[in-house]
Amino acid sequence: MEMIRHWGYPAESYDVISEDGYILDLFRIPHGRHSEANATCHRPVVLMVHGQAASATEYFLNPPESSPAFILADAGFDIFLSNQRGTTYGKRHKTLSPTFGSKFWQFTQDDFARYDETAVIDKVLELTGEKSVHWVGNSQGTFVGFILLAGQPEYNRKVKALF
Repeated sequence: MEMIRHWGYPAESYDVISEDGYILDLFRIPHGRHSEANATCHRPVVLMVHGQAASATEYFLNPPESSPAFILADAGFDIFLSNQRGTTYGKRHKTLSPTFGSKFWQFTQDDFARYDETAVIDKVLELTGEKSVHWVGNSQGTFVGFILLAGQPEYNRKVKALF
């Protein structure tokens, strides 16, 4: 969050709890750094989903002119950045501990799609009042999107486009 604020962008963080108990950090950049928060201004929602062995920070590690999250926020989008279980921002659970070899670590990419991203999408739609999101995935983030849309067809209406 501090990396986002460092560049002059507004930043919000939410806890998302998956159906199987993982607690995930969801980051938000509601508008660009030169825009004002305006409830009457419609900003299309973009959900950015990270690649394998990464986190949402991959979308804002660089200066604003070369970070996808900042570029899209400045272009008028409402940006949400997902963090899946097992990442730096996804190491909490309602009952399990992330110690080496524990049950906490027994998950697959199917679980990212089935539990993590469904909970994230539902939270984003709840927060914004929108009916769908634009999904931007990098590497595993795109793969998880395809798993989600193929395995849970009801989410096809909640994802307007997948990039």
